[in-house]
Amino acid sequence: MQSLGLEKVSVRFGAVHALSNVSLGLRAGETVMLVGPNGAGKSTLIRVLLGLVRPDAGKLTIDGRDRVVDNAFKTDLGYLPEAVAFAENLSGRQVLSFFASARGVSRKRVDEVLERVGLTHAKKRAVRGYSRGMRQRLGLGLSILSTPQLLILDEPTGGLDQEGLAVLWSILHDWREAGRLVLLASHELTLMERRIDRMCVLQNGKAIADDSPAKIREAASLAVSIHLSVGNGAYDRVRQSLEGASPSASVQAEPGELIVSVPPLELKTVLAVASAAQGIEAMRVVEPGLDDVYEHLLSGGD
Repeated sequence: MQSLGLEKVSVRFGAVHALSNVSLGLRAGETVMLVGPNGAGKSTLIRVLLGLVRPDAGKLTIDGRDRVVDNAFKTDLGYLPEAVAFAENLSGRQVLSFFASARGVSRKRVDEVLERVGLTHAKKRAVRGYSRGMRQRLGLGLSILSTPQLLILDEPTGGLDQEGLAVLWSILHDWREAGRLVLLASHELTLMERRIDRMCVLQNGKAIADDSPAKIREAASLAVSIHLSVGNGAYDRVRQSLEGASPSASVQAEPGELIVSVPPLELKTVLAVASAAQGIEAMRVVEPGLDDVYEHLLSGGD
């Protein structure tokens, strides 16, 4: 599977337009994140790919050819739901073995996956004794059990500690390196930013942005902050220099520090003035967080 496309997909539930002409594409080796407020359409889009919801309009393409979500398509798909649930009396290994048998996956692969998600030590323990993070890891293991070409993860960071997150990052890295496709939904924008290639922002069933985090941040054109540590005796002089550097820049005074807020297009000018000023001991540039960019998009860019 080299590419997947959803083209102008629309879904209605009565009078509610869950999705309205949403298009989304994934390419081999790419990780795409769906973001949006509750009710934006993320879960509906995922359910379309899972074959649980039939769209009222639009189509699915695989490698440029029209496809339907049939059993053949599902064999190439791995899925982690937002809320994982397993038979409490079964052990972790029994859970994976049950699904391995259904999918024709070898027992060797079951043990490989248990080791992959860090559950070898608990493979004989009943799931009722698993913590939330361990259950999430077991769910991750189930999603990669058949080494699917398309991996769909719904809120994959839920309940994971640092060790569990390392497992998740490793899986995402492996799927990228192998040229497979990953679609995930998450509210953890800052946490996921460095692990994704593109993000599709949904609001009220419509896609309002679809690009790399860097390009979406650039398009939002939110102010950049420059934090300057200023030595004794130079505070007022440096402040006056910065206030005259740009008509759009604002300078906030803090004890021993000046914080300059400046539009991205004027950043170079202000940095040049700051670099030439005497008495600056340290300088740090802080871009707006992806959470800030996201809120800006949802507000209509105001």
